[in-house]
Amino acid sequence: MQFRAEHIRRTAIIEGERGEPLDIGRKTRSIPPVLRRALNSRDRGCRFPGCPNKRYVDGHHIRHWAACGETKLSNLVTLYRFHHRQVHEGNVIVRVLDDGALRIDQQTAISRWLGERMDYDVAIETLLFQARRARGVSAETR
Repeated sequence: MQFRAEHIRRTAIIEGERGEPLDIGRKTRSIPPVLRRALNSRDRGCRFPGCPNKRYVDGHHIRHWAACGETKLSNLVTLYRFHHRQVHEGNVIVRVLDDGALRIDQQTAISRWLGERMDYDVAIETLLFQARRARGVSAETR
């Protein structure tokens, strides 16, 4: 069987000291079993602060694979499925700091306030409207 040069693809695989692959580049998004074992050994469960879960965890690309993130140990983190979903919904941000440490921040609230002055008349009217509605009083009977 003859091969043309354009049909041959090469993939560089970075190996650890025992020959285990730790980096498969952008060849695939899925985490191969040997890289998964290295990730599980390093993280030992969900890396979200205070999360004790060691089961039902996923490997997450810190820099998303679709945004040129590589499938390598230094770009992966183990997260409990709930926290993994929170990352993809934008409620949790995972970053690697300059010293290589992992930083996970949870977005608790997003304000749409642009710095304008508060309109107290509108605020009080809104609070009164909500209180009346909670008591079942319609706007016409006030």
